[in-house]
Amino acid sequence: MRERLTAAFIILTIALLIGAGLVRTYVLRDLIREETAGQLDREAELVATVVSGREASGDPVDATFLQTLVGPEARLVLTSGDGSEIVVTGDDYRGDRDSADDIAATAEVDGGHGAQVTVSESPSVTRDLIGRDVGSVAALFLLIAIAAGLAGLIVAGVLSAPFQKLAVAAGALGRGRFDLDLPKTRIPEARAIANALRSSALALEDRVHRERAFAEHASHVLRTPLTGIRLELEDLSLRGDLPDDARDSVVRCLARVEEVSAVASELVEITRRGSLVVGAEVSLSDLSTQLAQRWADRLASRGRALTAAVEGDLALTYTPGPVEHATDLLLADVVRRGTGAVRIVFHGEPGGHLRIHVLCAGRTPEVDLGGETVDWVSQVRVVVEALGGRVTGDHPADGIEVLLPRR
Repeated sequence: MRERLTAAFIILTIALLIGAGLVRTYVLRDLIREETAGQLDREAELVATVVSGREASGDPVDATFLQTLVGPEARLVLTSGDGSEIVVTGDDYRGDRDSADDIAATAEVDGGHGAQVTVSESPSVTRDLIGRDVGSVAALFLLIAIAAGLAGLIVAGVLSAPFQKLAVAAGALGRGRFDLDLPKTRIPEARAIANALRSSALALEDRVHRERAFAEHASHVLRTPLTGIRLELEDLSLRGDLPDDARDSVVRCLARVEEVSAVASELVEITRRGSLVVGAEVSLSDLSTQLAQRWADRLASRGRALTAAVEGDLALTYTPGPVEHATDLLLADVVRRGTGAVRIVFHGEPGGHLRIHVLCAGRTPEVDLGGETVDWVSQVRVVVEALGGRVTGDHPADGIEVLLPRR
């Protein structure tokens, strides 16, 4: 996006410059032609006066004489009263002798019995005057294009930064993360997208909490009465005065209660195992590699080493967002309160749960904490428990273990 905005800014600037240059060229050409026409008028009047004086003195007016009066880039025509012409041109004149495109001016010769003097210049003179600025104009255009590119890069960076951050936040939401880092911007479109992502994250998080509450409630509501019925039936089956047919009925009822209890347990387990974001699941091997690389990069910038291991069923899949959120909070606590090398172990449990064990070599002295009061472990515990998991341990130097459900 930044590259496209920069290119658009440069192209727009160059287009405006070219348009302004064309307008300037046409205006300048008209001004030069007007100025040249005025100059030629004065030259024609001067030549007519000189010719009139020479004729009055009785000296001949021929081509040799007129050649001394013509400019290097001009054409001079003396037309007598009988229609005959004497045409002379300057050494640098580049027009045709009979060119009708020349810029010309005519003056009457006093006492010349209808004689006229015409002084003209080729249009190439005007083009040459305009063309002399081509190099400087091109250099100016180049400097302005470079300045426009730098300005466009800055403006594009400012405009695209919120949208790039929104793209990252949308990707995080697609992985099941609810703690979105949304940009604070005054761009209305970016603010609208940020509000939509925030609403989606809150709705998804609320859905997860409601499903977990439903699973717990369903487990309690279904299993408690069934357990009571099973105990009553077992007590009834142990009575000695119970007829055989009634005892058989009680046994069959116990079997049906066990079947209903199994179905209830299966329904609750299905609710807990359901995917948080459909299609976002990542295998344990890929997820652990990504998280270990993230931890290694961040710890390496602080001069600390990391070792990681993956155990259990590597083919298990998990929604990466909640795992990333929990491990990011753990990493913040390890950086703040721990020292030395760090070890993290990911273990895929047979039941599908993910167990994460974090251990670091030492403790940061309390005096070095700088008065920071953020309890990252408590935040981890809140996040994990909201997902139906649990956290054991209070300090990374003693080991912290996180157990997350498969979803």
